Amino acid sequence: MECSICVHTSKTKKIIDYNGKKICIDCLTMLKYPPNFEKMKEEVENILYNLKKGNKKYHCILAFSGGKDSVLSLKLLVEKFKLNPLCVMVDNKYIANEAIENALNVTKHYNVDLVILNRDFTNLFEDAIKRGESPCRRCSRLILRDVWRVAKLLNIKYIVTGHELPFGHSAIRDMKEGIKMIRLLTPYKFKEEEKYKMLKDLPWKKPNLGGYTTNCLVLGLALNRFFEKYGFSFEINRIATLVRLGLLSKEKGKKLLEKPEVPEEVYEELRKRGLKI
Repeated sequence: MECSICVHTSKTKKIIDYNGKKICIDCLTMLKYPPNFEKMKEEVENILYNLKKGNKKYHCILAFSGGKDSVLSLKLLVEKFKLNPLCVMVDNKYIANEAIENALNVTKHYNVDLVILNRDFTNLFEDAIKRGESPCRRCSRLILRDVWRVAKLLNIKYIVTGHELPFGHSAIRDMKEGIKMIRLLTPYKFKEEEKYKMLKDLPWKKPNLGGYTTNCLVLGLALNRFFEKYGFSFEINRIATLVRLGLLSKEKGKKLLEKPEVPEEVYEELRKRGLKI
């Protein structure tokens, strides 16, 4: 049984009858409590437009991966909000060379500073892949912890990320010690084709990595192993939300949930970097 709104099936989410239609419980929640994106936009823009009044060298920290979403966030920060962010990339040892090259090229294009923190998440990734589980949440948590430490060290109160989905009904979340995280792309609801169009004037090239990523070498492999274990993608909830919010068509959402084809050169690069697969 399939949800009539998003891409969930009865295998991945509870499906119910609602006004004569089959919908999942997440879509039911959205129908009953729809997010107010105009309010989110007002909240985000109120903060960012006022940041340029400050005298600090860096107005905010941008969690920067070289992927399309963080690059688009940089474009908005510089061009729309006229801000000077400090871009902080956490290289977990498995960021694609193309993504690092994109990060260097785009930050040079905008004449903004980029800090790259070198880390090694090999044990994290090997453990997740061995168990056939997603490494993404743990990886993201560790990356944001490092970005937060930079913000704390420099006494910068706002961390901007390229996430496109809200924290419930807000694009802003309180972190520790007075630092706030802003999911910049959330209020604007850019569709995938819009994002790529907006990046055309930048020195940014899309890598071929397998899976729904433009920076991570591990994701395609992790998706494959999870799919082999469970028969569906661990991206299901995120893709379903994108479809539910109208950011992806149902057809494209289903395509993204298929077991990805990972180029052999990606496997070779993973082995070269020390991942036992």
